[in-house]
Amino acid sequence: MSKRARSILQGLIVLAILFFWGMAIAQNWQEFITSPWAFSWPYFVLALVAASLEIVVALTIWWRALALTGVRIPWFLGMELFFQAQIARYLPGGVWDLVGRFVLGGQAGVGKRAMAASMGLEMGLQVLSGSLFLLAALMLRAQFAVQTYLLLGVVVFLGALVFLSPPLFSFFVNRGLKLLKKPPLELTLTYQDLFGLFLLRVAGHGLMGLGFYFTVQGLTSVILADGPLLITAFVGAWLIGYLAIVFPMGVGVREGVLVLLTTGLLPFSVATAAVVGYRVIIALRDLLAAGIGVILARRS
Repeated sequence: MSKRARSILQGLIVLAILFFWGMAIAQNWQEFITSPWAFSWPYFVLALVAASLEIVVALTIWWRALALTGVRIPWFLGMELFFQAQIARYLPGGVWDLVGRFVLGGQAGVGKRAMAASMGLEMGLQVLSGSLFLLAALMLRAQFAVQTYLLLGVVVFLGALVFLSPPLFSFFVNRGLKLLKKPPLELTLTYQDLFGLFLLRVAGHGLMGLGFYFTVQGLTSVILADGPLLITAFVGAWLIGYLAIVFPMGVGVREGVLVLLTTGLLPFSVATAAVVGYRVIIALRDLLAAGIGVILARRS
């Protein structure tokens, strides 16, 4: 492809991304600002801060996962690649941020096998951590006895240890590389490496859920005791939307699951407004991240 044709194609892709991002903002913003709520802007700022910290955690997880595949890059280069690709999540399909990161990483000289393996490891950790939050939300909804919580906690912990087994993780990563017709990687993973990344992913999901809790507080007053259910319900709903890859960013799926999980805790109107509001906050965060990624790219 000629340089001119490549520039035109890149411009069209950027325009398409901005178009769908703008649609996401426009569709959600009108409903959000017309809701009859007394907004508490400090809570919305806290929600944006929590969501922004979460994306930094997500970047660090991928950067560290890339290092575990044998490719070490500066953390700020990782931020440049990760942040630039983040805005592509708004394209229909739900995988374009990964594709964008894959392409940008290749242009930066990062091997394709290492990129594929690191993103596979990253997604596996996301699903495992999100599953824990979803299970916790279901248990909180059911109001189980303390003994049941402890038993389920032990079962989940043991299951996580099995799933985080380095041989098992290496098997799945190389299986994915085989499907992509790429040679296998010799991974030198340890339990300490994987469990450390897993705990970091749990912390990141906690920040994501905390941002939703702050958004709800910005719309209506909720007691602190309801915080754990709101946090875990949001991450659980995010997981189901994340797995529904045919919907860009899980639009519609996440909202439905979240309203279901918070039934009885939040009125339908409040839950709906909170979901829409937090989507707007996350969209603003992604736009800021993309801007930072572009600035870093121009400097380098």
